[in-house]
Amino acid sequence: MKINRTIAFTFILFTSILYSCDRPIHKLKQVVKTVSARQIPKNEKKKQAWVFNQYKDYVFGIDFSHHQALVSWDKIKSFNNKKVISFAIVRATMGTKRKDNYFTHNWRFAKKYKIIRGAYHYYRPDENSTQQANNYIKNVKLQIGDLPPILDIEKTSKRQSIANLKIGLKNWLNIIEKHYGVKPIIYSGDKFYSTYLKTRDFKDYTIWIANYNNIRQPKVKGWSFWQFSEQGKVKGINGYVDLNVFKGNKKELTKLRLLK
Repeated sequence: MKINRTIAFTFILFTSILYSCDRPIHKLKQVVKTVSARQIPKNEKKKQAWVFNQYKDYVFGIDFSHHQALVSWDKIKSFNNKKVISFAIVRATMGTKRKDNYFTHNWRFAKKYKIIRGAYHYYRPDENSTQQANNYIKNVKLQIGDLPPILDIEKTSKRQSIANLKIGLKNWLNIIEKHYGVKPIIYSGDKFYSTYLKTRDFKDYTIWIANYNNIRQPKVKGWSFWQFSEQGKVKGINGYVDLNVFKGNKKELTKLRLLK
């Protein structure tokens, strides 16, 4: 979920070209071509190959938001090494009022092309937790076969204590669990989770950890999903995309999906 700054800048440039009447359309095509042509650094490519090989019996997936712009779902089928993309997690909402620009499109087409789908909420620590939960509920209609709701927490608050931040997070989780009838998944960075969330209040949740370093696995024990790269390349998506591995096979991933 962490936004690559170069991609964010390119997206802004892309948008400015699109809406600027004095820019020729060939400039727009040039931007898209430039983003698509970006190469994965050699060290990163080596690390990705190692993870794919090390966890070859597990399933892999991607996650993204509107920062990847409009994706071509009919082309999203496998990674460059031919490993099948088993799941796709997309950003649904942010804070108390925002909805991802492409969530409706991504949510609909993930279902159409039969990719296991998940929707995450980007939690803003300085905004009301109840309103944030309601924002997610308003926009995300889960169905049988979808992954449980996902809470993305990456930052501490500038206004409140860590203790109060945890109260807000727990409140969001409780509201969401009551509404959907299933425990949400928690996404966070390896260091953030270890520092702030490694407590009894959050121990019963499925954990999705982000760590892009050259490591064999996340430092947090008990992880189920590992976001191991933010520099993946997948046909159908311009620029980089996050890569994830689920610690289990397709059958075990199915057990995590909604049954009703």
